[in-house]
Amino acid sequence: MTAKTISRRGVVAAAAATIGAAALSAAPAPAKADGTLVGEPSVFTPSFLVPPDPISEADVARTYECEVCVVGLGLAGVCALREAAESGAKVIGIEKGPDLGYRSGEFGTFGSEIHKQLGIEQPETQEAVDELMRAMGNRPNAQLLNYWIANSGPDLDWYVGTVEHELLTCDSDSPTDPEAPYILPERFPVNDNYDWREENYPCFPGMVHILPDHGWAMHGSLEAAETAGAQAFFNCRAEQLAQDETGRVTGVYATDESGDTVLVNATRGVILSTGDISSDREMLTYYAPQALRYGQFFSSFDRDGNMVNTGDGHKMALWAGAAMEDGPYAPMTHSLGTNSVGIDPFLMVNQDGERFANEDAGAQELQNQIKRQKGGITYQVFDSKWKEQLQYMPQCFGGVAHYVPPEDEDKYQHAINHFAAGYASDTYFQGEVDAGSIIPADTLEELAEKIGVPFDAFNATVERYNELAHDGKDVDFGKVPTRLFPVENPPYYAVPFGDSGMLVVIGGIDCDTQCRALDADKNPVPGLYVAGNTMGGRFLVDYPVVVAGASHSMAMSFGRLAGRAAASSAE
Repeated sequence: MTAKTISRRGVVAAAAATIGAAALSAAPAPAKADGTLVGEPSVFTPSFLVPPDPISEADVARTYECEVCVVGLGLAGVCALREAAESGAKVIGIEKGPDLGYRSGEFGTFGSEIHKQLGIEQPETQEAVDELMRAMGNRPNAQLLNYWIANSGPDLDWYVGTVEHELLTCDSDSPTDPEAPYILPERFPVNDNYDWREENYPCFPGMVHILPDHGWAMHGSLEAAETAGAQAFFNCRAEQLAQDETGRVTGVYATDESGDTVLVNATRGVILSTGDISSDREMLTYYAPQALRYGQFFSSFDRDGNMVNTGDGHKMALWAGAAMEDGPYAPMTHSLGTNSVGIDPFLMVNQDGERFANEDAGAQELQNQIKRQKGGITYQVFDSKWKEQLQYMPQCFGGVAHYVPPEDEDKYQHAINHFAAGYASDTYFQGEVDAGSIIPADTLEELAEKIGVPFDAFNATVERYNELAHDGKDVDFGKVPTRLFPVENPPYYAVPFGDSGMLVVIGGIDCDTQCRALDADKNPVPGLYVAGNTMGGRFLVDYPVVVAGASHSMAMSFGRLAGRAAASSAE
């Protein structure tokens, strides 16, 4: 069969039928009494919805043959590559960067052998899914979330199983070699004073840190894929999908390292796992304009220094007739106020000295409220009893729930040096004071002056907060009584929380439970699969920290699922 590229008209029409975040055409204009229209509907087509000119077969310098082609070799792509190869398919992976793309190493999973070995109790599947759906306005695909939670544990075991590594059994352990592969559980043993079953905003235990980063697991999986027969090409940028006369995706046109146009024919399917849209300003403006307000923490680059998270897979899928999921899309944001006591639910005030929200929410959820305040600046306020209060803090990402006394600092040095492990110490705290990240004061008036908030309003806020704390009920914002600590024991402290930074924007191509890309009518686009941040259905509205490290974990699980589904599909 000969390859073709979908027409411009066809793509724009398909996109117009499916875009939910910003309509391509406005609703009909209202009519006057005489029937004439008041104004005209506006029509806007962004450039990325207009497909490029088709690539000519005459321009193709080389052709490669395979059954499954994986485009983008980040976490999802490497897992797809390996699983497809281990399932017996002939697989080729292409990546426009010079190496595998990865960052950090937090994985939120359920039911792995690691968790079983450590004795970490986790919720049933439906508890976690229900909470995630609630936190995200019931917008994601619940079937996808069910699959992920049921399979993420075995998938983690599979992912790290190719490389010999050390498992630390508790946070007081230190790796034999900090440069060698090891896994560190998050806050284990689990704090006895925290029970997710009793929380308004539960944080489920289960995140593990793959350290020094998870590059060793990714390269191990790549080697396993290559051992199973897969090929990987780097500095190779995908340009367009190839389709036959029926619309089936049959391969990928790409520009290789030498600058030549190549065609990778894939008889069973193409998997798009090219990351998110955070480095394409036009796509952000169109789908997630709120994300433009955030600075970007990380970005990966190709060999020419260009950012790689530019929605390449989204665009190619749209040009081939797939549809973007309905929004609103979720920016993954992290606060810039991280410190030795974490993003804990102490009293928080804005620049007017006023309390503005229930502080007892996850780090990202609270950041959403901080963003609404004047200047995007707020202050976390607490007193000298912070050490004993930490034990009641939630186990969510960004929080600190353990105080290490001076006599144990050497024992917990490794955990203390990894903020996400959630440990604080006198030495760490004093270092933050000396650096100016934590602001001390002997009186509330002095503290108000130091942080630049009006004392009268600030004092009234503290008095009201203390009143609620002593009554044991937060009738103003609903914080749970166990973390309603009065601020009345000097010295007092404040921590400035600035604007947040963004990691990715999570919103993608609509897909089914086999990771098959869907068109506007919810029918699969034959031969086209999506995984990782290119796929939809995982996160919408917000990125909750109900399960810290969920994004990495989902990329792993759905990358593996896409690889298996594509490998088993009929040609």
